[in-house]
Amino acid sequence: MIRNRRGLIVEVTENDVLSAGGNPVTQTVKLALKGLALNMAAELRPHGVAAVAVTPGFLRSETMLERFGVTEETWREGGKKDRNFLESESPLFVGRAVVALAGDPAILEHSGQLFSSWELGREYRFTDTDGRRPDWGASKIDFSKHPEQLLQLLRTGSEIQLRWLSELRRKTKHFLTQLPQTETKAVRDTRAG
Repeated sequence: MIRNRRGLIVEVTENDVLSAGGNPVTQTVKLALKGLALNMAAELRPHGVAAVAVTPGFLRSETMLERFGVTEETWREGGKKDRNFLESESPLFVGRAVVALAGDPAILEHSGQLFSSWELGREYRFTDTDGRRPDWGASKIDFSKHPEQLLQLLRTGSEIQLRWLSELRRKTKHFLTQLPQTETKAVRDTRAG
């Protein structure tokens, strides 16, 4: 990719915020994938290569179909157990998100970002296998089957995350002001001429 001065690296992760499901090790790996795209983006930009992280919504993977006792053909029956499943997406949907990003001539402008399949579906207008455009971000998630202890953990984690991101933004802006400014070619040409 570097030799060809173009390309796209995609890290597929979980959730369009910092946190993700699972145990602490799993969460750390999923967070690392988001950070990896961010770090690679800066290093690869001068070479014309983009790196992004993408998360699917409620993914109708083989494991989830099995858990709900349905098939890809009968997946809507899973909505009887959990109505959130009605907003699920096939693995093809996130695949189409990657294809849309890869075909975007302005992909370098998006490098380093964390995208969701549903946001990309809105932007690039692609659909899932059944012609639907699942939109987990616009869905009113039903948390009624989740234990209060988990909901409190999610609330607390989200509040901490907002404070952490706010502080990180402040510190990053400060760090940026300390970096020496580089002259653009236009400034160098002006000085030379």
